[in-house]
Amino acid sequence: MKNSILKFGLVAFLSVIFVGCTQDESEDITTSDLNIEETTLTAKIDTNAEFISDTFLQIYEYEEVATPFKSSVHPFIPDCATITVVVTDTTKNITVDFGTEGCEVRGRIIKGKVLMSYEIDLEARVRIINYSLEDFFVDDTQFEGSKTITRERMNDEGNPQYTMNVDLTVTFADGTVASRTGTKTREWIEGVLNGNWGDNVFLITGAWATNFANGNTHSTTITTPIRREASCRFLVSGIVDLVRTNFSGTLDYGDGSCDNLAVFTNTDGEEREIRL
Repeated sequence: MKNSILKFGLVAFLSVIFVGCTQDESEDITTSDLNIEETTLTAKIDTNAEFISDTFLQIYEYEEVATPFKSSVHPFIPDCATITVVVTDTTKNITVDFGTEGCEVRGRIIKGKVLMSYEIDLEARVRIINYSLEDFFVDDTQFEGSKTITRERMNDEGNPQYTMNVDLTVTFADGTVASRTGTKTREWIEGVLNGNWGDNVFLITGAWATNFANGNTHSTTITTPIRREASCRFLVSGIVDLVRTNFSGTLDYGDGSCDNLAVFTNTDGEEREIRL
């Protein structure tokens, strides 16, 4: 599926060959390129947002593991990050500081801080986790904002599940700014609490909107659950619907292969491969 690429450059080529090219046709080409560029940015936000969730859910789960042999050093976070835990009678507050120079985590450079807090209740089947980002970067992309996560010990399938309310602003290296609001659900389907984060697998569902500074909005709905494997840097499968005024289609993350490719298909059935 991912090896199929429609060469959209054909339209641009014809516009050069034929003298009868109109200004409207040129505008269509520019609009098409902009649409694909924004689709690519939307997909990159998806990938990085899941990477952020991976990192801090594993910190939370390690903090909550009940074993007398637990080390104060988090096994999945590099030594260059500083983790500070403050516990009161009723709350736990965790600060993870990757510094201004950054730390490499699974092939990405993270900078800045994450502040996490939640109430202590060992008997609760549902827990609310709040976290916010401070001067936080993944590689050269800045993320600002917060999440509220509802963590269920067990859903109807018997798996741990996280429901996330998202409110983020994203600034890319070239200055492009986008904001995202919405809700996602992560179901932990493999590797549950076995102490090895690398074999964990999540299925993600939900819907959200990504708003760009130029006024364009991408509404996203997951129609086939997205598969997130902790052993891979990228989302490996799943399909989402993207809807925007005069522009819509589907984004397919693939057949399960670990690569940085996805395929966008517009409503006319034309495909375009994009890099995450």
